[in-house]
Amino acid sequence: MTRAQHGIGSIDLDRRGFLGLVAAGSVTMMGALAGCGTAGSGSDASASAASTSKKALAGQHLTFVGDDAFAPYRYVQKTKSGKKKVVGLDIAIADELARRLGFTYEFEAQEFSATLASVQSSDTSFTMAMSSNKEREKTFDFTRGYYEPRVGVLTLGGKAVTSVDDLKGKSIACTTGTVQNKFIEAVLPDGDIHTYDGGTQCLQEVLAGRIDAYLCDGAEGQSMRDANKGLVLGLLDRKDTQDYVGVYRVMATKGATFVKAFDQEIGKMLKDGTLDKYIKRYVGADFAWGDDVSAAGTATEGVK
Repeated sequence: MTRAQHGIGSIDLDRRGFLGLVAAGSVTMMGALAGCGTAGSGSDASASAASTSKKALAGQHLTFVGDDAFAPYRYVQKTKSGKKKVVGLDIAIADELARRLGFTYEFEAQEFSATLASVQSSDTSFTMAMSSNKEREKTFDFTRGYYEPRVGVLTLGGKAVTSVDDLKGKSIACTTGTVQNKFIEAVLPDGDIHTYDGGTQCLQEVLAGRIDAYLCDGAEGQSMRDANKGLVLGLLDRKDTQDYVGVYRVMATKGATFVKAFDQEIGKMLKDGTLDKYIKRYVGADFAWGDDVSAAGTATEGVK
């Protein structure tokens, strides 16, 4: 398993070429504890320690589990020194939560197919970019939404696919167990659907001409299109997918004690514009919340 240190701070997003930077194995990094640094002396050090100790999750260490080839949410980027680190929208939000709430975290890269089991088995682990549904809520707790996604369709050339009718008769790839997977199986039960462990595999099938279309997260598809000449991206209307594809939330195992603090802080970040700042930086202005954040909803039942 490969591990790389994660740095906190602003970064410039470069979607082009991100697929070439995806490292095999697991990339791990530590989120910096907000308020910590070189220890001061006298009253300054005491004041800093007191400030940190008052934060809701001060001293806790968590693990962020997720795919590191899921741009623009999480992807591997090379630094000027040649080292690799995981960056993206979810990392920026997790870093912000760590600063505000006082916890540290490490990122553990896994294929999506392994993520649910990993999170379920640990009360100190979480993942992001997850939609809630009745089936998942039996096992997991969710915060309110931090991002409202769209479903994308990647094809190699041709006209952009923007409706379910356009998908009829095509071979379709999607990542196993995702909401896009469940959506297409529900609306096209007799469709030619192929599932894979990760988005990179789905993309390669399309690029190789073995699959006609990759049904994906719209922002992920945007990054893949920009990084691969010849790809065409279509976006399905939200009204056609809203019954299957909900807002993206932070997800943890049922009863995980940190979820309430996460949820409350995400609520503050929705109101103060922090989430829109990161969404515009990593995804684009068209995906920002703006003045209406009603779709974010509330944390799922049982979050205390």
